[in-house]
Amino acid sequence: MDLMNLTILLNTFFGFLTFVAWISSAAILYLYFSKKTFGKLITDQFLNFAISVALFSSIGSIVYSEVVGFIPCRFCWYQRYLMYPIAIGLIVSIFKRPFFRIGYLSIFGVLTSAYHIFLQNGGGGGGSCAIDVPCDLKYVNIFGFISIPVMAGTGFLTIFVALLYYDFARKEVVE
Repeated sequence: MDLMNLTILLNTFFGFLTFVAWISSAAILYLYFSKKTFGKLITDQFLNFAISVALFSSIGSIVYSEVVGFIPCRFCWYQRYLMYPIAIGLIVSIFKRPFFRIGYLSIFGVLTSAYHIFLQNGGGGGGSCAIDVPCDLKYVNIFGFISIPVMAGTGFLTIFVALLYYDFARKEVVE
């Protein structure tokens, strides 16, 4: 498979996962605001879901830079600086449950991604994050609005929402 086809495949795959994450986040928010809870087995799956989102986001960023060759700008790096420790922390939470709270750092990732999306779409004058990589460069542009910062922001938001519900629901579960 040549690099162009691989890029199209990855963009399609991660674009699809972005839509799935939006739908999942909306469903989880519904559960949270309607105060619906499940048994421990199902409640624990929300933590597992947050872990998988963090892992897919981390692996996706590495694949885009190391395999496809997209050079990350400064704000892409900031988002990575937040996502990688969240992914590691959530994996540790499998063994030490209270450690899942590190995932709440994802709210800072949402804010960083939102600002990056703003810059990428001409806000703040665009400009250059680094000498060779401008902040407004769109390596990925699915349906005219899904870019890498949109994918990252979606990942952070999905992690936050899943952990918010998990934290709420695990307190409500009678063991």
